[in-house]
Amino acid sequence: MLVEVKGVHFSNQGAHLMLLATLERLEPALPSLRVVLNTGPNASARRVAALGAWRKQKLRKRWLDFNALSYRWPPAVDAALNHRGIAAEGQVAAILDASGYAYGGTWSPWLMAYAAAEMRRFSARGKPYVFLPQAFGPFAAGRARDAFASALADCALVCVRDDRSEQYLRDLCPQLDARLARFPDFTIGVSGDRNAAELWGLDKETVLLIPNRHMVDERNPDRAWRSGYVRFLSDLAQRLDRSGRRVALLNHESREDAALCAQVSLDAGGTRLIDEPDPRRIKGIIGAAGAVVSSRYHGCVAALSQGVPCLGTSWSHKYAALYTDFGVRDWLLCECDAPRAAAQLECLLAERSAHAQQLAGNASRLAAQTEVMWKRVLELLNASPGRCQ
Repeated sequence: MLVEVKGVHFSNQGAHLMLLATLERLEPALPSLRVVLNTGPNASARRVAALGAWRKQKLRKRWLDFNALSYRWPPAVDAALNHRGIAAEGQVAAILDASGYAYGGTWSPWLMAYAAAEMRRFSARGKPYVFLPQAFGPFAAGRARDAFASALADCALVCVRDDRSEQYLRDLCPQLDARLARFPDFTIGVSGDRNAAELWGLDKETVLLIPNRHMVDERNPDRAWRSGYVRFLSDLAQRLDRSGRRVALLNHESREDAALCAQVSLDAGGTRLIDEPDPRRIKGIIGAAGAVVSSRYHGCVAALSQGVPCLGTSWSHKYAALYTDFGVRDWLLCECDAPRAAAQLECLLAERSAHAQQLAGNASRLAAQTEVMWKRVLELLNASPGRCQ
């Protein structure tokens, strides 16, 4: 059974972990599964093959989309592609879209246009297109938005992570009804590699800082954070260091955040930088820390789901929903104020055990909801007309 997992890659460790979480759940349940992935700058053919997946044959360029041809060409073409570890859309039994946050006015309209075309082709053939839990919106007017709204009406299942995304989609496509469901982030239950923390010399006396370039680019609507973010992190690192805490910076998105991490480290006087390419190791490192200050969404998820107090900074609506889900909405920083953040961290560290217990209870509750989501997804996959391919 060929199933495309869309929107994942190996550069953003959150996207990488979502891929691993998906494989972790699908492979035991679908013995005939063969995952299909898109290749690109963040997902090389070599890495896709190393995972045991096939590459997706791309037949589109901007407004030119020839993927419909893959449903009509001779079987010999598919056989030739498969021999090279490649599959075209016509062979794919289902798409699981794990983009995380890619559809709305914040991002390129081409992403919505491409997804809309795929949804229409899959719907016409009874094949499920499923959006795994992610954030959506807000949506700007335009042809891509209209096409996306029209195609959603026939989508098999759309999972959102937060109430604002749910409202954006209900306004966009009221016909979704019960096929629109809210579930938490599905990496909550993925285990981290705790041995990595020992390799990097981390323990509960360490406070991890996880930067995010989106805090300083045009996607962040808060001007105060955009202009003061780097200074905030470097000031916070120095304050924590002076108080006797060990401080380390964690690069959660390889080259995308590398320059920002280097700048904060330099401004803070040489704060140690952890650059680890394995998402399970990253989660293990985060789980071993005393506390975390994260601007990366999956950095926040990794901390909170493992009982680690985590102050967050936000550039989109998805953060507030996550902190509300874990019952710690006041841990999401509203002001670019390093002295206040340092004081709040000391309070969290002083009562770390009690906070860990509270977080663990909420993580178990959210993980149970994820089980319900996977049950629905597997039912759709098992009913797909392409399940025996």
